[in-house]
Amino acid sequence: MRRTKLLVIFLTLLIVVLFYYSFQELKKTIETDISNFESSSQYSTESESEPEPPLKPGLLIDPTRRLTRKLPVSHVFITSAYYYPTSKSLGSNAVAFTMVVDSINFNVENATYNVVGSNGTHTELTVATSQVEGVPTCRYTPVMARTNSVANMTKLKMESNGVIVEIPFKMARYTAPKPVIICISPQFVAEQWQIFMMHIHVANRFGGHLHIYLTSIIDSFFNLMKEYERQGYITLDYWLRMKFSNTKTPYFEPNENIEWRNQAGAQTDCLLQYKEAVEYIAFFDMDDILFPKNYPTYLEEFSAEWALQPDATSVFYGRREHEFLKAESLSEFSFRDLVSSLRSSPTVKRGKVVVKPDRYNSTWIHFSYNEDQGTRRSIDNPTLIHVQRPLQKNGNNNITKVWKMNFGPLNETIRTQDINAIEEDIERIRRIPAVLSIASKLPSADFYLPIVFKCYYDAFYDNAFDHRKAQHGCPNADTCELPQRKEFKCVHSHAKYFSGPHMQPFTYHFANNSFWSWNIGCYQ
Repeated sequence: MRRTKLLVIFLTLLIVVLFYYSFQELKKTIETDISNFESSSQYSTESESEPEPPLKPGLLIDPTRRLTRKLPVSHVFITSAYYYPTSKSLGSNAVAFTMVVDSINFNVENATYNVVGSNGTHTELTVATSQVEGVPTCRYTPVMARTNSVANMTKLKMESNGVIVEIPFKMARYTAPKPVIICISPQFVAEQWQIFMMHIHVANRFGGHLHIYLTSIIDSFFNLMKEYERQGYITLDYWLRMKFSNTKTPYFEPNENIEWRNQAGAQTDCLLQYKEAVEYIAFFDMDDILFPKNYPTYLEEFSAEWALQPDATSVFYGRREHEFLKAESLSEFSFRDLVSSLRSSPTVKRGKVVVKPDRYNSTWIHFSYNEDQGTRRSIDNPTLIHVQRPLQKNGNNNITKVWKMNFGPLNETIRTQDINAIEEDIERIRRIPAVLSIASKLPSADFYLPIVFKCYYDAFYDNAFDHRKAQHGCPNADTCELPQRKEFKCVHSHAKYFSGPHMQPFTYHFANNSFWSWNIGCYQ
């Protein structure tokens, strides 16, 4: 009995000792884990709070951070600046700018810019207010800024924290060839001369004058346009690539990070040029063609719409998709045949506006984001004839395999007397000796159209054509690879580029002395 008690006591003590040592080991393990966790957490926090390494000046390659990475300054490319001794909407001695601004570093909506104007005897510092256009998914944003400065201004400068840079400016137009100007968005690797011929003769018939922006164009097509300019049908203008010639701080490439080659900037530039010179301004693409339905001229047609809604800021026309069969040579080009081949789709896409220029100060591609939608008058009929799908007689027309759309009989009104008058006008132009010498050099088949279509499809339009959701950032196809050819060269807009001194928060860049170059190639 005594042995049994001793055995129980021994076993009990053994269990207690083992439990004690086990507990101590467990405690040490827990404390070690906690210590390691705290050390790891502290390291992680310290790592996350460490500032990013300093960036080198110049072009920044960081595609995944284009919409989040903040930089020391916002780089600004000044596209144009205009001076108005008088303006119905901007006031006396007004200055208006079109600019592209890096909008990620801070919110540029309603940002202000310091402007210094002088006339030789007087200098005045004023603050320009601004408004933005375009989509928020691009790093760079189109901006229009305005202020009022000195009378008889001879010099214009931008100022920030005591640092200034002089920039070029132009006098706004006070006369125009016609009371209706049609601003055509920038053309690049332009080759579709048949669409140009259709648009220019329709516009001329109804009293419109085309102001066309060119980045690059097939040289023979350029020569054809220049002849139409000499005949008074159009005005050609440069649309330059943006370049920062000298920077002391990093920047993202502007042309790749702006919506569609800054079309909104071109349309706003056109608006500011003609603001005091015309009754109406239309913002169309080359393939947007309007036939007035009720009156013989654009001026009368638009005036009738404003008579129905006098407070309207714009008239909005939808765009109906069309296809047509195009001629392969200028000698066989016939407006009558073109109209006969036109086929309409039931699809009406987002349209374009015609504006009263004293009620508009800037615009986007389709309308202005700064416009009250209640004063935008929408027109159901007619619609713009959107001839985005020209068909070749002998080509493969491969884009129709991707762009699957139903087409039927033409459902727009085109009067016989207008067709006949336009046909006669084309024949008159065709007989001009300079045009005769150009005709045989014009391209007879598509080359760049399917390439550009594929780039646009990949960059943005696949969801629209395939009826599926797509993930896209900034709508832009600037990285599209464009092959060069020996038989067809391009004329490209060019200029001398300048960068101002390092300034905060904005560093300014601009171009001057624009010219046409035959040495760059067929590029955007």
